[in-house]
Amino acid sequence: MQSNAIFQLSNPHPKLSPSKRLKTSHLNYQRNSDSDNGVSNALAMEVTNPPRDVPMKHILLLLILLAMAVPFATADTIQLSNTNLAGVSNIGYVTLASATGGVMVTLTANAGYSFKVHGDDILFDTNTKLKASSIADIVINGKDYSGKLKLVSGATRAGSVYTYDITQLNMHGVTSATTISFLIKGASLSSVDQTWGVHFCVGTVCGTPTGFASNGKVAAVPEPGTLTLLGTGLAGLAGLFRRRLFS
Repeated sequence: MQSNAIFQLSNPHPKLSPSKRLKTSHLNYQRNSDSDNGVSNALAMEVTNPPRDVPMKHILLLLILLAMAVPFATADTIQLSNTNLAGVSNIGYVTLASATGGVMVTLTANAGYSFKVHGDDILFDTNTKLKASSIADIVINGKDYSGKLKLVSGATRAGSVYTYDITQLNMHGVTSATTISFLIKGASLSSVDQTWGVHFCVGTVCGTPTGFASNGKVAAVPEPGTLTLLGTGLAGLAGLFRRRLFS
């Protein structure tokens, strides 16, 4: 005596509209049993048309989580470690922070150094086109500066060419500063997170010597001894040529 049982599952949600109906697998299950010899055949299962929207949801969720995990830079600090004065380094740093309408820049001098005001140079590279009015909200030593400034393009200082130079910050009664901050309007953090330079003073009151510091390359200023030897050599050459000329 044989008995055959065949079960077919399809469309388990008949009340759903066709547009919202989940594609359902068709499960064919067949079992053959033989009651005479007690032997059961193996189960045969066939799955067709697996649902595709469930894996896609998992992929979209993974992409969202990855996007949330990626850090977005909102600030950076640039060390002014290279100078053109022998034996002088790490005179301060530049902090860049994303702000409403642009990037806030803060220059901070390390102990024993200051930034020159009246004859100042704040140099930086950028791929953003700027003008003098792009520099706003200037604060020097904690005090608002409402005076004029000049924005020079293509400035060369200590052997390096910079896109812009902020100069002529003529604050009354101030010759040097330990902090200078300002807003670069219309700029993004990535567009100004490049090479920066500054005219600095050794000491908190500007006198001599002064130099240029940058996070890029700067041309060294010869030491006084080197200049003396160079002058002596030139004088000797001049005397030699003079003797030969009149001999």
